[in-house]
Amino acid sequence: MRTAAAYANVQAMTFGQERAFEELYLRLARRSAEARAMTDDAMWPEVNALLDRCVAVLGYMSGLIDVGKSYETAVAILSLNRFAIGALIRAKSEHDRKQLEGLPELFVALAEIFAAMDSRPINAAKLISL
Repeated sequence: MRTAAAYANVQAMTFGQERAFEELYLRLARRSAEARAMTDDAMWPEVNALLDRCVAVLGYMSGLIDVGKSYETAVAILSLNRFAIGALIRAKSEHDRKQLEGLPELFVALAEIFAAMDSRPINAAKLISL
């Protein structure tokens, strides 16, 4: 019964959950920065796993963004998510870490958008060194 209630809550998620989205984007920033920093070719299995998780999280998040509350903002965020997914997939398929350049900064900017939507500054302690 708890699982059904939790699932219903997730399905009803809207921009009221800005903090969760902020945290997820900060985690995406960390993971994409980690993947970019793994320069040894022997580390590609780990890089691929990080990239797979990033794509999965972004896909999941995209499905939860409510376009009804602020259509223009939601469409812009979805467009940035699609861009990021494309860059992650290109990096994975081409074994090219250069495709990841700028993604951590993009994810931090998206986290800042959700922090602003929650009417508070982003927690600087959560930021990663990019």
